[in-house]
Amino acid sequence: MAFSTKEKLLLMLSASSLLFGTTILTYRQTIYYNILNSQLVIEEGTAAYNAWVKTPIPVYTKFYFFDMINPAAFHNHEKPILEERGPYTFREDEMKVNLTWHNNGTISYRRMKFWYFEREMSVGPLTDEVTTINVPAVGAAEFGRGDLFMEWGISDMLSTIEAQLFINETIGELLFDGYDDLIMDMSKRLNVQEEEEEFYDFEADSEDESISPIGKFGWFCQRNGTSWSDGDLSMHTGVEDMSLLGNIASWNNRNRTEAYPGDCGTVRGSSDGLFPPGLASSKDSISIFSTDLCRPLHFTRSGMQEVHGVEVEKFVLAVTNFANSSVCPENDCYNNNIPSGVQNLTQCKEKS
Repeated sequence: MAFSTKEKLLLMLSASSLLFGTTILTYRQTIYYNILNSQLVIEEGTAAYNAWVKTPIPVYTKFYFFDMINPAAFHNHEKPILEERGPYTFREDEMKVNLTWHNNGTISYRRMKFWYFEREMSVGPLTDEVTTINVPAVGAAEFGRGDLFMEWGISDMLSTIEAQLFINETIGELLFDGYDDLIMDMSKRLNVQEEEEEFYDFEADSEDESISPIGKFGWFCQRNGTSWSDGDLSMHTGVEDMSLLGNIASWNNRNRTEAYPGDCGTVRGSSDGLFPPGLASSKDSISIFSTDLCRPLHFTRSGMQEVHGVEVEKFVLAVTNFANSSVCPENDCYNNNIPSGVQNLTQCKEKS
């Protein structure tokens, strides 16, 4: 029986469709994961890269302060009365800058952050005033602890400038603007800036020539719109090994920090909250490295939650993160010999 040209073409098309369908059914899972992984790696043009290089979802940071109501009475050994003030909410925008790709499947970068005050989400304006501890004075006193000559010198200096234990400043000054402080001014004049740059272990950009304005102190002074504060980060892109996606490779060109001894000083965890596909459903805990704390923060699974109609795995901050060694022996190398719930950052921020 002879087939016409049209019938032959139809037969070939049917056979091709059958072969294609069989291939798709046989390798559908492999094809699916190949397509998925191609968009999850941090590589220019992928969906993951576009979301990572400039965060598309607004992130809000809420700041709280404790207002010292009775500072004078406290000096007379009375119990301090504290009033919580907050939140003072800022919207945080972040972008990755100074991107450098490496042949080993990692990328080096810095984070440039911008904070915008959200008055409608805050209890008051940034001109609100609070009475709080004088951090430069207390920090100077702590710096000289244990050295008799240093203690005498700092005590004389604090007495000369009539430093007070508590200061009254606006929220804006305490956060990003900074306020004039004689101790900070003196430290700058003594060229402490050079030591601070060695601690952060990276060269400042032209716009980052100083870590804080001369003579000023603020918790986030000169961080807004700059990239120096988080240091140099290196992260696995997933190109060489998808199981390493998002893992921090180094911080300030090192794979450990001298802030803590032993295992506590290892730089590990996710660099920016990126994880390999499937990790959240297969692990009961995840870790994110915090440059502000010089250590990873651990999160434990707390169940499922619906977000915008999508079911997601929910992880919460583990209760053991800031537990002292009597509660969590693994935290002994963090030198947290203080009540649980507080982190000792003396070594992490010793020269800040």
